Amino acid sequence: MNRFLPSAASVAAFCLLAACGQTPDDHAQDVAKAQQQADETIAKARAKAAETHAKTQAELDAARMQAQADVAKANAEAGEKINDASAEAGKVEQDADRKVADVQSNALQDEAQARYDLAVSRADADYKVATEKCEALDAGQDACKAAAKADAETVKQRARLELDNAKAAANGGH
Repeated sequence: MNRFLPSAASVAAFCLLAACGQTPDDHAQDVAKAQQQADETIAKARAKAAETHAKTQAELDAARMQAQADVAKANAEAGEKINDASAEAGKVEQDADRKVADVQSNALQDEAQARYDLAVSRADADYKVATEKCEALDAGQDACKAAAKADAETVKQRARLELDNAKAAANGGH
């Protein structure tokens, strides 16, 4: 651009000189004046370009800062949402774990109760069989029946103890 403006000014000055019939000094002055005007025009264009560049750079910097602020805000909001979702997921997981623990506890207690009921039923059945055998004896029926009853009570007490221990374990020792 620098080369074009002085050359154009030189051509314009040359054309004016040729048309007017001026002296070489007049031509030199016209060329110098045209060169000075071209330099001033170039200086003004450069100043305007620098001003436009500075303004555009300021707008770009402001836009970058706004974009960075928007990204930071979006990241903060996303972080909050992630934290909220994680907290909610933790609550759901805890609730699910508690429900599973309750179901397991109930199942263990039901199983312990079934074992107890079975042990009591067996003890009662064994006692009936033992008393029948005792009645077949000629002597010592009372002692035999007392021993059978004691055995049945021992089995039932052991079954009760196992039931109580299983229920305590199922309830976390409480």
